[in-house]
Amino acid sequence: MMNKKLLIQVLAAMVLFVIISVVLEKQYTMEVILQKSQTAVLFGIVYGLILWAGQKFRNKKE
Repeated sequence: MMNKKLLIQVLAAMVLFVIISVVLEKQYTMEVILQKSQTAVLFGIVYGLILWAGQKFRNKKE
């Protein structure tokens, strides 16, 4: 259950990252969207690792 919640949070963050960065860029070409999507994947991996580590260490303390 925790993994499913974590995955949903990471995917939502990735989608929001792409939308916000494309809107701020003010260029709506496919190249820009694909470039921002690649960046969002890297962001999602790092964000997911941070969330996972935070939950893992928080659960050990409780």
